Amino acid sequence: MKTEFMLLAVYEKALIPLDVFAKDIMGVELQTARNRIAAGTFPVPLTRTARQPMVHIADAAKYIDQHRESAA
Repeated sequence: MKTEFMLLAVYEKALIPLDVFAKDIMGVELQTARNRIAAGTFPVPLTRTARQPMVHIADAAKYIDQHRESAA
């Protein structure tokens, strides 16, 4: 839950654009994220607003927390 609050403080919105999520959180380029989406291997669900793919803050926080646990 702390991760989710931290992300809300940073992005100030409940939805993060795909390009921002890919670059800031996953550390990959937008095209790499698009390739993973097309392959069905993208690690979080997407939602669309005005045809722009977005990631919900809760899903982004869960992604970060899962990677932290697997690294430990």
